[in-house]
Amino acid sequence: MKKKNITPEKAKVISTLLVSIVFMTIVLSLSSIYTKRMLKDAENEYFDSVHTTLDSYTKIISLKLDDYIHSMQVFYTDKIFDNPDPQKIFQFINEYAYTMPEDFFELYYVLPDGTIYTSDNFLTKLNPENHLGLREGNDIAVSGLRIHPRTGDKIFSIEKSIYKDGKIAGALGASIFINKFVESTTDIKVGEKESYMLLDKNGYFLVHPNPEIIGRVYTPTDERYANTSTPNMAKNPPSTYITQTDTGELAYLLTAKIPESGWTLSLKISMSEINEIYKPEKKNEIAIIIVSILFVLCLVSAEAKLLDFFQKKQLIATVYDPLTNLWTRQRFENEANKMLRNSRSKFMLIEADIRGFKFINQNYGEEAADNLILYYSKMLTKTISGFHAIIGRGFADRFYLFIKITSVHKAMNYFKQEMEVFAQESKSYEIPFFPKFGISFLMPDSDITGNKIQSLIGQASFAKSTIKDNMLTQYSVYNSKLLEKINEERFIESHMQQALDDKEFFVMYQPKISLTDDKIVGAEALVRWNSPKLGLMTPENFIPLFEKNGFITKLDYYVYEEVFRFIQASLAKNIPVVPISVNMSRNHNKPDKFIHDFMEIFNRFSIPANLIQIEILERSVMDNDNLQDITAKLHKEGFTVAMDDFGSGESSLNMLTKIPVDVLKFDREFLNSSTDDEGRIDKKSESFIRILIELSKNLEKQTVFEGVETQAQRDFLRSINCDQAQGFFYSKPLSEQDFVQFIKLHS
Repeated sequence: MKKKNITPEKAKVISTLLVSIVFMTIVLSLSSIYTKRMLKDAENEYFDSVHTTLDSYTKIISLKLDDYIHSMQVFYTDKIFDNPDPQKIFQFINEYAYTMPEDFFELYYVLPDGTIYTSDNFLTKLNPENHLGLREGNDIAVSGLRIHPRTGDKIFSIEKSIYKDGKIAGALGASIFINKFVESTTDIKVGEKESYMLLDKNGYFLVHPNPEIIGRVYTPTDERYANTSTPNMAKNPPSTYITQTDTGELAYLLTAKIPESGWTLSLKISMSEINEIYKPEKKNEIAIIIVSILFVLCLVSAEAKLLDFFQKKQLIATVYDPLTNLWTRQRFENEANKMLRNSRSKFMLIEADIRGFKFINQNYGEEAADNLILYYSKMLTKTISGFHAIIGRGFADRFYLFIKITSVHKAMNYFKQEMEVFAQESKSYEIPFFPKFGISFLMPDSDITGNKIQSLIGQASFAKSTIKDNMLTQYSVYNSKLLEKINEERFIESHMQQALDDKEFFVMYQPKISLTDDKIVGAEALVRWNSPKLGLMTPENFIPLFEKNGFITKLDYYVYEEVFRFIQASLAKNIPVVPISVNMSRNHNKPDKFIHDFMEIFNRFSIPANLIQIEILERSVMDNDNLQDITAKLHKEGFTVAMDDFGSGESSLNMLTKIPVDVLKFDREFLNSSTDDEGRIDKKSESFIRILIELSKNLEKQTVFEGVETQAQRDFLRSINCDQAQGFFYSKPLSEQDFVQFIKLHS
């Protein structure tokens, strides 16, 4: 049979096809290997980031437990516990239980036989084996999940062993609400489908995304994953597991131990989250096949360039934040460490976020929140464009800026200038938002050891956390005084009741002056604390703390009584008097109770109601209805009502139309923030203040400006028909004796 000859054209086609097949096989094999390696690196980098986050959350929980332990130890006094007497201890914890943090359910003292004395006057007896503080070797012990025998609340306990003659005589303990602890440590979330859980030493859930799961244990239904039951994980050292979730899906579990308690912190990462990393692989393989065919038929050399392009795209996904194209936090830290290498320069680190971003995300939607993040990132990038600096994005709305500086003073001056720009640009955005910053500095002689960037981020984050609800505060700078402040606050809390009993608090009076004739028309009662150990303290040193722990209400009633006594004594001696205003703190959130307690004190004295004015805070925790209710009740009793610090909150104009106050006191920041070195107010601020005064007049409110310190300020306020002024220009706060003389000279 005659063989069929292959024509050159067919041979060329076959040869081309064979070469194409071989070429595509090689290209696909190589690209697949390279892509898998890239994706594996991305996965490793992702897990490294998760481990870093897990370590951070471990520290957060440890710090919270340390805070609880310290708060409980505040109640430990040598005088009571050196020679422990159960009855005296019971009396002691019962007397001072009101000072315990709001997270605490109760204080208690347990005897070796299980007898328990609680701070809410309850005596019971339980199995002593349940109390770790009764076991030898446990100076401080943290329990696992417990169900309170009387209320059924889910709690855990912290206990301190009490010794007598070398033997355990009992244990001082504090029961802590699980739900309060959860509120302090929630919102931990790394990606879209991760969640964090906390197990006690027996494997019971202390924290879980689903509140109904708290107090339970979990064992996968698939026996292959039985080793990942919560009791097993609680016993085992930190590790990474693959487990079956309660929905039947597979997930990664990364665990860490909380050293103070032996609890286990676990981050659950859905397999679908990991699978998201591998999605580009299939897309890339299809694209490579198409590109390979085109390259073989057209130009093979272009293939390498396109592959390089796709490789770069993959690199961007693992190194850069996909929304803002800024560096991820991990890459940011790596680059910042490069800047520090062999450097003797000064550096500034800023952690920035947006106040109430979670609220924005919930109310405006994810797309609007993403657009805001993108806008904010561009603002921050523009700010550092003229410096040797880098920027990266962390979780959600957190950004990190690392800047090489020449001096701290110059850096802070520039930062403050940029804050003004930020304030203007944030107001012009379609969604109102308020930036917030924490700042730390690294000096050449710094004693920071270990990972300096992580330490600087921790310091900046801590500084930012000290910014409370005051909308006028945009930033905080880390320094050793912050830690000193924490220690001072703990000392204050342990001595405040004794100070009140010993009358270490006293009242001073700052005159209010009529701007029409410079005569005194009233005064504000201001409290001071003369502490034998801390010296003379002004309100900013203790009032915020008292508002937080609730002691402010006791101090308020003490001040009211002192003021009423002073006015009554003056009237009895025929000494001229003027109306005195007293402050009602934000903690009085029940109108009926406040009026009852206030009138009970007032009725002990024989003074007319028109000599007393009550100042309520615009930024009160009460809603508008309660503020309106309490104002109406005070009016009914004959008192006048002023709204203090007006203009420093968030809803000023809305409140004016609803709450029938008699007087508006404008916050001193209106003047302080807009007055130059020569005492003049800038034109924009003058226009704004003039509008506020006119609005107040139209609403028939009297107007008082606090913080008047210069003649220029006084003259301006007088020119716009402000009624009264209060400030150092006229007088500092005065003692009772000096205040009486001031009235005589200025009536």
